[in-house]
Amino acid sequence: MESIKNSVFSLYVSERGSVEKLLLTSDAEQMNWVIDPAYIQSWGYPDEDKLFGNFVVRANGTDYESLKSEPPLIRKTNSKKIELVYSFAEFDVQLVYDLGGEDSLSWQISLKNNGTEELVVESFYVWSSVAYVMFKDPDVHRNISHSCAVFPSLSESFSKFAFVRRSNNGPHLGMYAVKGTTQSMGTYCRFENNFFKDVSPSLDGLLYHQLVLVGTGTEDPKASKADWIYNGVAEPTIVAAGRSLAWEYRFLPFDSQGQFYENGAMLGHPVIEFPPVTIAGGTFEAAIRLQGHQQPARLWLESNTRGQHIRKDVTDQLEFQGERYVLRTELNQPGERKLSLLLDNGKTDSVIFNVMEPVKEIIEARVDYISRKLYAGAGGKTPHAFLPVSNQGESLGKVALVLLKNVMGTIELEQIHRAENSAVHYIRPKWFHGGDFLKPVSLYGKFYRIIDFDYIAHVYYLLSKFDAKQLIHNRPEDYLKWAGEVMITRMDAQLHEDEREQKETEMLGVYVLFIQDLLNDLNRLGMADLHDRLSSLWETATERFRQESKDYKGAVTEHYYDNAGFGPTCEALCLGGHLAEAEKYGELLLANIGFSNDFRAQNPDRWWESLSYMTHSLWGGMVAASTLVGYEHFRKTDYLSAAYRATMAVFYCYDWHATATDKKLEKGEAASTYSVAGPNLNRPDLSRNRFGQSVFTEADGEIFKGLFSDDSGYDWDMGEELVAYLAGFGTKTFLYYRDGEVHCVNGEVTREGDQYRVTSYAAYPKEFYFYEENASYISESGEEVRTIIFEKGSFAHATKMGLG
Repeated sequence: MESIKNSVFSLYVSERGSVEKLLLTSDAEQMNWVIDPAYIQSWGYPDEDKLFGNFVVRANGTDYESLKSEPPLIRKTNSKKIELVYSFAEFDVQLVYDLGGEDSLSWQISLKNNGTEELVVESFYVWSSVAYVMFKDPDVHRNISHSCAVFPSLSESFSKFAFVRRSNNGPHLGMYAVKGTTQSMGTYCRFENNFFKDVSPSLDGLLYHQLVLVGTGTEDPKASKADWIYNGVAEPTIVAAGRSLAWEYRFLPFDSQGQFYENGAMLGHPVIEFPPVTIAGGTFEAAIRLQGHQQPARLWLESNTRGQHIRKDVTDQLEFQGERYVLRTELNQPGERKLSLLLDNGKTDSVIFNVMEPVKEIIEARVDYISRKLYAGAGGKTPHAFLPVSNQGESLGKVALVLLKNVMGTIELEQIHRAENSAVHYIRPKWFHGGDFLKPVSLYGKFYRIIDFDYIAHVYYLLSKFDAKQLIHNRPEDYLKWAGEVMITRMDAQLHEDEREQKETEMLGVYVLFIQDLLNDLNRLGMADLHDRLSSLWETATERFRQESKDYKGAVTEHYYDNAGFGPTCEALCLGGHLAEAEKYGELLLANIGFSNDFRAQNPDRWWESLSYMTHSLWGGMVAASTLVGYEHFRKTDYLSAAYRATMAVFYCYDWHATATDKKLEKGEAASTYSVAGPNLNRPDLSRNRFGQSVFTEADGEIFKGLFSDDSGYDWDMGEELVAYLAGFGTKTFLYYRDGEVHCVNGEVTREGDQYRVTSYAAYPKEFYFYEENASYISESGEEVRTIIFEKGSFAHATKMGLG
């Protein structure tokens, strides 16, 4: 093994040419930033070919692999530079690791045609397998300190990749393209799932990352057919005799998101600030900061309407303001947009954002679709269920959404009655023997799943919010009592015989969304016994979460490390007033939510529902909601911006105007997952596509074998995340200061003299907050307020001022 060092990095290369260790000198944890071959060997994963630095090439119709060739010629030219040369019949591949820059690592990749004829390179893929690992280790410290999330930003000339340590404690690692075009980054997943072996945690795994330098990353014709954003079809590259293809990446540590972009700026990358989403009819604004003597040559917007690719030049709308260029443009047609900037040096950068329907329309269209098309009715195969049917409680989220929309918005009795029928005739007898909340049914063979009860209790609680005359089976107070009883079964370990269920009562779940409101209503209606018992269980739980926070035990669920654990735990500790402990988990949330030049890659990081990193609608939305609660308690704007980025990524799963995915949706339809990577090498057909986990029944079952029937559908677990949205960004809009200027999250703000006009993007806008000014506005009697004025430290209703 050869090694090189400088003041920042230490790098170790094996005899076969793969990077086995990459360390940062200032890192107290001494994390290995690449996948450790010893770890994958210890679990029998046969993936030596995917270690950092290995590659595959197809040239002149023949496939070549670094691991199947002769070992490379390794030249250590000095203590800071290693050159590796792989020789093939017609060409050489050279990899150079150079630490001569003192504060950075340069990784140079070249392919040289040594022949006398042209070389046709059909594909060139290089593994860049950083430590994206869910360790099979109950010690959470290992998973947060020695593993990273990967957030890609792909563009023609300025691709960059943020490798963020899961603890959010720096240093993190950034990789920046400084030469050549990176076509994409793909992933391959290895995992072990023991869900049905009656063990918990039951899932671990890792992702290997692959740079796509030439080609599309896969030969599968089903991959990303509709992807017009990243130009999914790539022609072979012709290399003349004696000529080379070359790429270079620079690695730099960073401690914050801001520093990540400043490092890029230092390397000549433009810095483009843009909102992930604009509402149709609204104004999109982007700010562009260029480096040195760079000048903009052209700026254009791309979209796709009814299969027609549209490109609109907006260079004349670009204004220079101080140290940056600003684009403001009104956008009326929903759908994805790609904004591209050509510099005077011939290099191009881009960002991808979305133009959405007003969120209220998305919510109401979704509820209408659920009620009309997914309700089985009394004569259905599963009477009164909302399809698709699943044994998992997540499938009941759509019932909760139907109910909450009718609590907050227009009341439609038929929708309420169908949800109530389901609650009484389907949910109760399916999950409880004879409807007895103390006798759960073992729906998973030998066991039942405690967290299913969160969703059941939530449905009953929401039914209690209606007037008696709006219900057809029971009184509101009956449903309130049911909700309390189900939650006691959910939280009291003494009510369960088996260790698995007893242990799972200690897990948090979506009940954090409504537990305090439920307790308040039980107390208000005089249900003292239920209130006191449930309150005691909740207080015991929050105290346990507080005590366990030093070991981050709330990050473990059925999986060894799970945002479905640390998201609700952060929120619960906030609600319990334990802010110091809550912020420990809050840091995990900040590290979990992506930042990227593509709004779809700003998702809360998660992989097991797609075998690649992806937006998962349910837990992406829940994590976003918990992060917003963190902002409301910690008052740190990193939480606010992260929560909003995550929320907007989730809405892509509901967007019937989306054109860049193979899975198209009709109005009100939804698909629970969007796979970010291109390609997803486990399932190329899922690359940059929307789908539900039931797609795995179409192949060999893989990770979800045994959980879904063949007709499980694309949206089985969707709904609860929109309920969480409605409790946060669904009603609230926020102002904050950045660099001395007023900015808005979940809306638009325009300055008019000393006044700021704020237009909310919320579905049911009722609340406005400006914490730095200690200002807030909550509408009277729950009326919707779309536009408001902020002036002289306070909010005022625009209509009442004669300005609406």
